[in-house]
Amino acid sequence: MYMADALSDDPADKVQAVLNHTLADPDKELPPAYVAACWRWFSALSGDDQVIAAVARAAYDKGDEGEAVKAAAALPPAPVCPLL
Repeated sequence: MYMADALSDDPADKVQAVLNHTLADPDKELPPAYVAACWRWFSALSGDDQVIAAVARAAYDKGDEGEAVKAAAALPPAPVCPLL
């Protein structure tokens, strides 16, 4: 059972929250409660933190997971990804 209120300071969880905050899970691999928690987390980010999230997303999309993790480390605790 997924604990939707569990938060993590692990940058890998933060990257996953950035990647999964859109409420879209076309492969249906993630528990709906996790996707919803990511959306709530992202919606609560400050404008500055949303910019950091965008930087992490851009790095990830370019294939640079290390830079994505480095950027995401500055974000507040995020929902624990059930796939990690």
